[in-house]
Amino acid sequence: MNESPRPQRFNAERSAAIAALLANVAQDGTPENRHFQNTKGKRILLAGIVVALVATGGAVVMQLPVTDKSSIDCFARAELHGNQFPGTTVVLGEGTQIGEPSTQRNPIPIEDALAACRHVWAQHVLDPDAPDGRTHPSRRDRSSSYPVPNPLTVCVLSDGRAAVIPGDEKVCDSLGLALKTDPAP
Repeated sequence: MNESPRPQRFNAERSAAIAALLANVAQDGTPENRHFQNTKGKRILLAGIVVALVATGGAVVMQLPVTDKSSIDCFARAELHGNQFPGTTVVLGEGTQIGEPSTQRNPIPIEDALAACRHVWAQHVLDPDAPDGRTHPSRRDRSSSYPVPNPLTVCVLSDGRAAVIPGDEKVCDSLGLALKTDPAP
């Protein structure tokens, strides 16, 4: 075997370079010192943010816009198991668009998920005590005067659709969902 000698890890030249670098870091106004000061400040800022998050209980709420308005999920209670939830999915009719064949069907976009689910609640379609979250059709309220839970919150599902769930803004995070962002003014 042919063993090549290992180079020395620290020789006089390398030691001098390290000493010069340390001197530059310690000397005010050098690029090395400014870099050290900047990164030190960023570490302190990051540590401050972490402390603030811990102090507030990590109450950072992820917000996303609704990107798919083809249907919405109206929850009867704050419960989600994979894609299964107690409640119903709402779709507003289907139609064809200009230039499409008559066999092509498109759902009408739902612009106000909260209003749509309030209407579903007012008709007593949802029942938080029912296993599947739905009221038997014979018990529905055709006058749309059934009490609507307050508050209802709009969350965003992983596929971009809206989910309207009984509870305040914390309900989205408790189910691993994002809170719906308000539209830009």
